[in-house]
Amino acid sequence: MAAVVVVTFVGLLAQSPARQQLARGNALWDQRLANSAIAALEAAARDRGTASEAYEALGRLYTFKGWLQDNVFPGWHDEPEYREKALAALKASLAADAARASAQEALRVAEGFAAADKIDPAAPRPEVRALDVKLQSYQTTPDAPVSDIVAAIEARAKAQADPAPYFTGAQILIDHGEYDRAIAMAQRGVAASDRFIDENLSAYRMAGKSQGSYARGRGTAADLVGWALFLKKDYAAAAAKLEEAERLLQGLDFANEFHLGELARMQRRPARDYYVNALSLAGGPAPLRQRATEALAHLEGPGPVPTELDAWLEAELSRRRDQRKAAALESLVDRPLPKLTLTTVDGKPYDTAGLRGKVLLLNFFASW
Repeated sequence: MAAVVVVTFVGLLAQSPARQQLARGNALWDQRLANSAIAALEAAARDRGTASEAYEALGRLYTFKGWLQDNVFPGWHDEPEYREKALAALKASLAADAARASAQEALRVAEGFAAADKIDPAAPRPEVRALDVKLQSYQTTPDAPVSDIVAAIEARAKAQADPAPYFTGAQILIDHGEYDRAIAMAQRGVAASDRFIDENLSAYRMAGKSQGSYARGRGTAADLVGWALFLKKDYAAAAAKLEEAERLLQGLDFANEFHLGELARMQRRPARDYYVNALSLAGGPAPLRQRATEALAHLEGPGPVPTELDAWLEAELSRRRDQRKAAALESLVDRPLPKLTLTTVDGKPYDTAGLRGKVLLLNFFASW
């Protein structure tokens, strides 16, 4: 009996590294950290004891990347080159264990996707959505204990590794007067944002889109830190962070422009342009848009008289929006098409050399 126990224990030890890699890979993919998940699952797939499970997990991951991830996160696109990999991995799972029912079902689903003309992106996972709803509920509960807010942020961050809970949580902490905690949370959001993009870099398809996502995460964090510093009355430090955010966000973020307007007004510097810029942008909660409009009406110095403010503001917003459209067109017209790696619908490389000299319409920005 003792010998059987020893043999069993030795067998478990021999399998434990692969089993650990399998568990690690599944946990990483639950957090949508694709590159690290793939590396761990590939290691587990090399061990006979975990090959079937690991190949199935890889097949499901590749299925998501190939058919289901378009716009699931900002800037993401489907990666058709993973479609054949998905089918191959699921077939490898069944080769290792022909009776594995979950792999059989996953293969049927992937083959159905391969035969379909169009596949809708994956819906948000219910467990992650529930944690989002819980965290967002603290936006309207000013008396909530800070420990509960922090716990909700941590729970959501553990479920999925994107930076959203840190940025949402930082704003909630600001609203609750917890400025130092908010600054720390926003800084954690920067690290989470950079890592999330790094782990899913191929999903962005173009370097410009990934760079824009890096800048957006860093700019959002800088704005949150700057606003917390403003509320702490550290105006010099606030100005540095808010101006950093404006550079990163290219002056196209409502909250950041509003925050810069508030800072300028507090420091008795010209603030009108910031408020008008903010109002000319889409987005921003209605109460903040109303505050920006009211601030314009009470600014000192040259400007429209109060009775003419509405007409002046409408004309000014139209002018700035038109300027923004013209600048965007000017940056694109008569510029050479950037070098694009194009593929056919089945993921195979496509060479556009034969199209030179012809008019080419690319249906590209539909999912931008």
